[in-house]
Formats: sequence, C-alpha cells, structure tokens
Amino acid sequence: MAEINSSSSTTKEPAAEDIVICLDNTLWMESNKSPMFKQQAEAIELYCSKKIESHPENRVGVSGLSETYLYYLVYPTRDLSKIMNAVYAARVGGYLILQKAFCYAYYIWFGDSAEYKQKRIVLFAGGGVYHTINQFEELGEQMKRGNIACDVINFGDPYMDKKKHFNRLIDIVDNNNGNCNICHVPPELSVREALSRSQIIVPRVGGSASAPTPSDSLSLQHDITKHTIEICVKAAIGAPDVLGDCPFCQWVLLTLKEKKVSYNIRYINMENKPDWFVEVNPDGIVPLIKFDDDKWVSNSDFIVEMILEKYPQPALLNPPDLVYLGSKILPKAEEFIKSKDGKYGIEQALLDELKELDRHLSKHGPYVNGGKITAVDLSLATKLYHLGVALGHFKKWTLPITLTRVHKYTKSLFKLKSFKRTKPSKNHIIAGWEAKVNP
Repeated sequence: MAEINSSSSTTKEPAAEDIVICLDNTLWMESNKSPMFKQQAEAIELYCSKKIESHPENRVGVSGLSETYLYYLVYPTRDLSKIMNAVYAARVGGYLILQKAFCYAYYIWFGDSAEYKQKRIVLFAGGGVYHTINQFEELGEQMKRGNIACDVINFGDPYMDKKKHFNRLIDIVDNNNGNCNICHVPPELSVREALSRSQIIVPRVGGSASAPTPSDSLSLQHDITKHTIEICVKAAIGAPDVLGDCPFCQWVLLTLKEKKVSYNIRYINMENKPDWFVEVNPDGIVPLIKFDDDKWVSNSDFIVEMILEKYPQPALLNPPDLVYLGSKILPKAEEFIKSKDGKYGIEQALLDELKELDRHLSKHGPYVNGGKITAVDLSLATKLYHLGVALGHFKKWTLPITLTRVHKYTKSLFKLKSFKRTKPSKNHIIAGWEAKVNP
C-alpha cells in the first residue's frame, strides 16, 4: 500500500470533518435491493445526517469497498439526498478489499480537503474480510501517521476474525485519544438500531454496576451463591418468569445445557428494563452474560464463542467453512412474515435458503458437519423452531415436504433433551412476534 502523508491539526477543539463512507457493495450483499443492503443504507443515512448536523462545514462522500466496483459514488457534500441516491444506486459484486479502498478514498477524496479539517474514513463491513491481522495493523499505522480518523460498523458475517481484526485496527488508529470508534452489530438488532445506540452516534463514558440481589424481583433458575455464570434473557410477554420469543437467547441457553454448565438465569422485561441492567448494558439487548470476571458480554455470537472456549468439552466447534451455513434463513423468514400477501419473491427467497441447507444435509448430514452436533446445529435449531411457529401462525405456512433432509434434521434436533428444556412455548413466540407483524 502507498504511504499516506501526515497533515495533522493541532487544535484541541472538535474540527470540521471531511468524511468518506466506504460502503459494502460486495457480492455478500446480493444486490442493492436486498434487505441487508437496505439496512446498511438506513444506517448510512443516520450516520450522515448526524455528521452534517454536528458541524456546518462537515461534508460526506461515499465510495465502494468491492474489488469489482471500487469507485466513487458521490464526492463530499452536505446534500443528504444526493448521498442517499448514490448509495441506493451502488453496483454490487466482487469481494471486500480494505487496503486499496482506504488508499483510494484518501487520494481521490481528500485531495481538496482544507488542512484544518479532520479527515475521517468510515467502513461498513457486512461480508467476510480476507485480510490478515498484519495487514490490518499495517493499515492502522499508516492511517495513524496520516492523522486519519476511522469509524467501523461491523455487521452481517460474524466470523473470519472480523471482530478481533477491526478492534485491532481501531486500537492503532485511535491511539488512545477517543476519536475513533467501532460498532459490532449483534444479530438481534438492525444495523441502524445498533449504530444509533453506539458510541459512534452517542458518545458516552462506560460505567459499572453490581448485579442485582435476589430481592430485585428477578427470577433465578439456580441458587446465586453456588454458580458464577449469570445470564439475562428476554422474558415472555405477560409471563415475567419464563423465556420469551428470542432464538438468540435460546441458542445460548441450549449451548450451556449441551455443555452441562450451570448458570443463574434472569428474565428481563424488555419493555421495562431494570435500572441495573441498563447501567451495565447501555445497548439494552439480550442475551447478556457474565462469567466469573464481573464483565458483562452481549451478542449471542460472541457469547457462544466464549462458552466454546471456556468449556471445550463436549466439543461443539464448527469447521470454518460451515459457520455461516443457514445464517440468512431467519432474516428471510422475518421478511416473509412481515410482508403483505402477494409480495413477489419474498417466500421464494426463504425457500432458496432452506433448499441450500437441504442440499448440504443430503451430502454431509445428518448434521451440518456429519454425525456430530456443532454450535451451528444448535443455532439453526432455535431459528428453525421459532420461524416455524411464527410462519405457521401468521402465514399458515409449513415446511415443504420435498425438503426431506431439513424435516429429518429439525425432528432430530427438537428431540434433544437440552432443546426441550430451553425452548419457549409456542404461545409466547406468537405473542412476541405479534408486535413485529402488527405494530
């Protein structure tokens, strides 16, 4: 990568910024009309509007990240409508390339930037990032020398060490001055919602709070004095002491059960969250877990990863090429459930994802990695159960009998003792989906 020259501003006051949004326009997005691309676009609109409002001289430009379509979309401007029109017109294809994209953004976009302005590059990364940690570190060092600030919105594909690599990039670029931030989007939230709660949009100073005592009217599954793991999950609507309609919460509980690990469970009313929960978890999302180090962790993907590392037996690890299998089934199902009758292509998109899973199982079954259950199976079990209940109720839709392997697969998973002990009731799943389908 070419060297980036430094042009640092010495003022301590917040400077006007010239900003380049590097959006994900890779094949992972499928098209510029896909639900995930729409989520990205909505988050970009939020980011740009906040930046334009925050300083009268701030300007925002947009560029692509794809190796195939590495090109400018709109030069830095304050016209939000021009920015968004360019975003929705982006061409999709190829793979994400960070170093060339950042270098392109710097030399093309910042050529006429005033010396007193802060230069900032914002990366939206949904798909896989095929770079080593050394390449991330090299990029970070060059951005730091060039006094280029950076924000990262990491969403979509949770694997390929994206979280670790982007954290390292921000650590280097930020250089402990707090001017760079990262937002890891959990699967429970849309990209826009997660960004709106992040320090990128709402700067905040982190705090700590002690866990509640048994007198806080929180239901405990086990004696709190005997176990060190505490997990917060969504309470059912109208039933504060049982699990609600969150497949991600069930996935974590199911993983703990398969590992035969004891824990305390706390049911959180998501419409009236307790103060201590909001204090330790400003994003307000579940599941939330604390092991024995007093640090609360959110995001089901990260939580399961930690469980697999802390409790290696019985083994539930997935081969790297399988961790993403079936991950689009739930988003496609949710879009179908919320769609109005007759909306073309929505049901077919879900069927395509299920057929892909069926084809994989026909070659490699009975589980995704052959004869042994992995964490991917547990994740798919909860999603297939929840979407089956919701689709059956709201769409009168059932899994086609032609998908024989998926039928056999779900039947086997639903018979697991751990699954039966962690699954929410169908009525509670329907009650939770009601607010999404008929807001």
